[in-house]
Parts: sequence; C-alpha cells; structure tokens
Amino acid sequence: LLKNYDKLNVRSAHYTPLPNGHSPLKRPIDEYIKYGIINLDKPSNPSSHEVVAWIKRILRVEKTGHSGTLDPKVTGCLLVCIDRSTRLVKSQQSAGKEYVGVIRLHSSLGEVSSY
Repeated sequence: LLKNYDKLNVRSAHYTPLPNGHSPLKRPIDEYIKYGIINLDKPSNPSSHEVVAWIKRILRVEKTGHSGTLDPKVTGCLLVCIDRSTRLVKSQQSAGKEYVGVIRLHSSLGEVSSY
C-alpha cells in the first residue's frame, strides 16, 4: 500500500518550516508588489491603459497588465497584475464583463402598444 513511504513528504507538526520564501506575516513589501494583483475600482474618465500606467509609475515596477479594458466613461472592477503576476492576465481575460444600469421613470407609462 505505501511502498514509497520513504519518498513522501510527511507533515508531523502543525508548522512545517519552508526552506524558501516567507510566511505571509514576515514577507517583505517588495515581494507583495512583485507578485501582486490590485483589484481596483476604476473611476469614470480615464481609460484602463491610463490607470495601469499610473500604477506602474507610482509603484516603480517594470511590467503591469490588466484583465480587460473598461470603456473610459464606465466605472468598475479592473484587475491590475504587477510584474510576475502578469502571467495570470490571460486566465482572467476570459471572465467577461457585465454592465449594470439603473433606469428611473418619472411617470407611469400607462398602456404601451406592442409592435
């Protein structure tokens, strides 16, 4: 049943120290930025490319990418991937967009003739 038991990684304690990397609470801020994704509520006038360029300049990183273009007049969720996480952009681009609008009628329509 367990013929390769000696080759398995067996966890025998609650905390297994890792030879590489950091625990989340001790991870330096540079690592968060290097592998980070920002979930941004894009304002209504700048384009998605402008917002991504602002983030690139503010964080002083080499690569940024976004998960799909929102129209300039539209607000909404824009995922911005930074440096190493830009590899994940393609997996997020197929998610699609959904536009939600609110219509307010000032008076009742009465009977509407059908076409």
